[in-house]
Amino acid sequence: MRRIALIASIASLAALAFAGPAQAAGWNPPAELLGPGTGGNGNPLTGVKFSVDEQWGLANRARLQCSTQRCYDLMSLIADQPETKRFGSWTANPRAAIDAYLDRILDDQPGTVPLLATYRLQHPHCRGFGDSPDEVERYQRWYDGFAAGIGKRPAVIFLEIDGLITAHCLNSRGQVTRYRELVYAMRKLTELPRTVVYLDAGSADAAPYREMARRLIKSGVMRGQGFFLNSTHYNWTTSELAYGQRIARLLPQVRHFVVSTAANGQGPLRPKNRVRDGNEVRCNPPKRGLGPKPTANTGYLWADAFVWIGNPGRSAGRCKPGDPGVGVFHAPIALGLAQYANFTVTGPKTDRPTRR
Repeated sequence: MRRIALIASIASLAALAFAGPAQAAGWNPPAELLGPGTGGNGNPLTGVKFSVDEQWGLANRARLQCSTQRCYDLMSLIADQPETKRFGSWTANPRAAIDAYLDRILDDQPGTVPLLATYRLQHPHCRGFGDSPDEVERYQRWYDGFAAGIGKRPAVIFLEIDGLITAHCLNSRGQVTRYRELVYAMRKLTELPRTVVYLDAGSADAAPYREMARRLIKSGVMRGQGFFLNSTHYNWTTSELAYGQRIARLLPQVRHFVVSTAANGQGPLRPKNRVRDGNEVRCNPPKRGLGPKPTANTGYLWADAFVWIGNPGRSAGRCKPGDPGVGVFHAPIALGLAQYANFTVTGPKTDRPTRR
């Protein structure tokens, strides 16, 4: 009875979050618009070839600086895979930036589909309140420009990395503001004719799945294809698959998700004091490895793809001497991930996700 009541409660939230023009028009999954795939199992990424930035990719530029064959070979494990291009608060003119990127990448690799991620929300330390009206207006203008820059071109979009994983830091008013911001961004991007949009849902070791399902629905997930996981964590692939399937069972109509496997080949590094330091070390933990390579053929129920959303080699901050700032590509980090790569789908035996 409790499970039935929970599903009914979440369904009512979904009705509220999905109300409006998008509900009247309905969402048209653009499977045939992205590539030659059939959209099998409701997956619009089936058969799609993702873009690889062979000119300006972070790892590609780094391997050109290698002085040994070993360095070159390790860096190539990253450089030869699709890179998820990030745009965020540092992107002053999102319309021009995304327009220029798509022009170049689609000219270089016609017939491919770019992977894009956004990180535009503000994420201060827990202060209890959300964005001001002026910041909300700037946020909306940013997404207006970003959507205009994409236009009618194809793209897979991972919307707002960390957008919901930090929502608990806000008071009730701040959370309402954040959900409205995300709903706005979801609406702008899902109105485009050739995009597939996934909304961030954090990680299995960060929030209970029932709570995350509620946050997703309040943020407009029903307008898109589904959600994505593990973009800033190192959690095991099977753990994320099981977590995603638990969430998906509570989401009517959008039971699809993507797992980032950019740096989880060796799983998370657990701190000695998990009460004080959290469930995993996320600031450039040592001896982590690349996880399963990007693919839209995962073999798991509702899992549309494994994708490297958190570009392998980006620093999480100045965690130790020599580390660069947040988001900066650092060759030693990338080489370490390549050295400890594990491309198999693995994790704790207690997590047994359902296969197709």
